Amino acid sequence: MEVSSIWIIDHKATLNEFSPMNLDSSTWILGVCVLSATNKENASERFHEFLKSENMELLEIYELQKYSIDNFKDDSRRSSQINDAAHMVCEDGETGYVYARTSEAMT
Repeated sequence: MEVSSIWIIDHKATLNEFSPMNLDSSTWILGVCVLSATNKENASERFHEFLKSENMELLEIYELQKYSIDNFKDDSRRSSQINDAAHMVCEDGETGYVYARTSEAMT
């Protein structure tokens, strides 16, 4: 039995009008998905399933890495959100989505 790890996927994705993430009529979103998976390939598969369920399509992955608290020790808002989401994923196994910035919010 493989043990699950927490994976961090920093990315850009399109949003359609039916996406629950689309609160401001944006066309795309930058975000960090935090999920549990047994390996990098499984993390990628689960991430694509998550995007599909949220009516989003991947444009680009900037980074896909195994979570380590050592990588997110700074005092930034991004690190704080990732650490909080990683703890929640450990507790309940649900996929987390943090540090989202939409096309409309960034204009």
